[in-house]
Formats: sequence, structure tokens, C-alpha cells
Amino acid sequence: MLGPDSRLLTAALILVSVALVVGAIRLRLLPVKILCSALSIAVAMTGGVAAVNFYYGYYTSWGQLWADFNGGTGDLGVISATKPSPLSPGRLGWTLLPGKLSGYSRRGLVYLPPQYSQPQYAHVRFPVVELFHGSPGTPLSWNTTLQVSRVADALLAKHLIGPMVLVMPGINGPGTDYQDCVNGPGLNDETYLLKDVRADVLARYRVSGDPYQWGAAGYSSGGYCAANIALRHRTSFGAAAVIEGYFRAADGPAGTALSGNLPLENANSPLYAAELLTAGSGPVPAFWVAAGTHDKSDYRPATVFAAALDRLQQVPFIKLNAGDTANAWDAALPAALTWLWQQLETPDLRVLFPVRLYSQPLLSTLPVRPVKGRHRLPAKPHSSPAITPADKQRTT
Repeated sequence: MLGPDSRLLTAALILVSVALVVGAIRLRLLPVKILCSALSIAVAMTGGVAAVNFYYGYYTSWGQLWADFNGGTGDLGVISATKPSPLSPGRLGWTLLPGKLSGYSRRGLVYLPPQYSQPQYAHVRFPVVELFHGSPGTPLSWNTTLQVSRVADALLAKHLIGPMVLVMPGINGPGTDYQDCVNGPGLNDETYLLKDVRADVLARYRVSGDPYQWGAAGYSSGGYCAANIALRHRTSFGAAAVIEGYFRAADGPAGTALSGNLPLENANSPLYAAELLTAGSGPVPAFWVAAGTHDKSDYRPATVFAAALDRLQQVPFIKLNAGDTANAWDAALPAALTWLWQQLETPDLRVLFPVRLYSQPLLSTLPVRPVKGRHRLPAKPHSSPAITPADKQRTT
């Protein structure tokens, strides 16, 4: 059966659209001509969507597509912090994350690792990683596209990470209201994600209150969110992982959300913030960056961002043999979670949950689907050309 990411499906839709256009031209009956014309437009549009999905790899099964477009939750229920399941794998479910300060109230996904419900760890407060999805997208994308709970369960079973609570809030308003985690004219998205979500998770779940045991991570627009929030609030996070993110507000939906306000754009551009950091700037979260070599417009800013931070810390930089696609995000996620655990674990957690460390040489390139093996993180990136002052000028 053809999947939604099949090249054959895209080709078939294009051929059907062409056949309908021919029918609209050659058939004589006016109602039939109108019907063929309308159907050709509909099929052509569907073919365009299929082509985009083929390139980006958003949906690899019809169940994923149906769950996301139908607003469904698959087989996910509401996550409970008290329901005992000592022998089960990690649990992924929905929770309401209301915001007292921002005025927003959104649903989010929460992953509780198996150890959360095991009696011997009842005293443990677990590290937390906030995971930010892309735009367009919803928290459900972490399940339908990236299968985050399966990835986390597999890493835990192989003792490559210890148990972490993963929180996946919504980063946007309804419909096409892409806010990309910023505060701006009429927007309180940063306040919601930084303060409201954290306060709600701390109140409901047995997690650490130490800000340095909180991580931020995301892909595409969510990668921008992780970088921006972590650098704007450097004492609120211990680590941030950026997968195929952008690094200047004007380069993504954040610029539109900020209404083209140049001072706000500059204040919400992680690249500029990183370039201004010095040895006397105070604490800076640890950073990990992954970027695809197939899209130079994304890859070059990522190398410059990593190089700017590299003046202060060793930044693992992962090259992905892809562009900003679901295949790239999927390949990078296990390595990102592995690195995040290494940054967020405390000495006590290291004793409770020892992990396996590989002795082979560190790699700087990850394969893209299928992902074979799990690797430790690479050494610091090679130097890269800086972005010139002309690059910083907003285009019109």
C-alpha cells in the first residue's frame, strides 16, 4: 500500500490531474468539462501537498496524517502523575497547561519515564526537557512524526540516557497564528513557555526545581525557540539542543509575529545574542547544534552560531545529510536526548542511573534514515566564515 510519503503517490496524482485537464479540454458536454476542471484543480493541489510531504517526510503513514489533520490524539489519553505502572514503558499523554501570567491555555504532551512510577525511585525528582515543535505543527508531531516516547524508551533500555520528563507544549496560537515562542505586540508566548509551563509542571509532577536541570530542545522553528529562550534567560536552563533551527527572527515566523519591529527582532535573534557574549557575561547554557548540509541558507547560520558560542564553550556540531526535513529531525533526536541527559544529570543521578559511554572516535556527521547505532557527541566544530554586517541588514 502506498504511504503518504510515497514518490509513486505523488506521480500518480500528477498524472490524474493531467488526465482531467485533457478531459476538460476534449470532452464536449459543458457539465463534464466543469467537473473535470474542478477535479483537476483539487487533485493538483493534493499532489502538491503530497510532493511537499515527500520532500519533508512529515507523515510516513496514513495513521499519522489522520491523527494530525483530524486533531486526534491517536491512542494517547490524559497523562496522570499518580497512576502506578511500575512494569510499563514510559507513558506519553495529554495534559492541560494553563497560563496564569500569559493568559494562554493550551494542551501539551508529557512523557513520564518508566522509573517515574517505580517505588524505588519515589524520592527522585527528575530532570525536565521542554521540547518545541515546528511551524506549522502541534505537540502531537512529537508522537506522529518523531515517535519521541519510543526513542526515549529505546535509549533508556540501552542505558544511553537516564530518566527525564519530557514536556511538549504548544508554541503557537490557533490555526496559522505562528508565534514561535516570542513576546511581542499582543503576544505572550515566551512568558507562557518559560514561566507558565514550568510552574504548572513543577506543581503537578515530581521534577527538579533546579533550573540547571531543565533543558530546551526543538526542531525547525522549535529549534529557534530553544536557542532564543535559552539565551534570553541564561540562568533558567542548563542546556539547549537545536535541530535545524533558524537563528535570526527575521529568517522565520518570529519576524512576522514581531510585526517587523527591528529592535524586537534583534533582541530575539540568538545569533546576535551569541556574538555579544564574552567571558564576563555570566552563566551560559550548554549548547548542541545539528544542521543539514543540503540547505546552505540554514546550514551556514548554524555554523556561525555554533562558532560564536564556541568562544566560550565546546559546542557539539552535528552535520546531517539532509535539509530541514522530518528525516533529519528523526536522525538527530536520539543524539540530542543522549547529550541532554549528560548535561542535566547530577552526581546523584549519575550513580542511580549509570549510562554506557562509547569509546569509539566521536562523529560529526549523522546518517539520515535509517539511523544505525547511537553515537557519542563530536568534538568542537571547524571554524566557519562569519556573517558580515551586510548579512545582518533586513531585506525588503
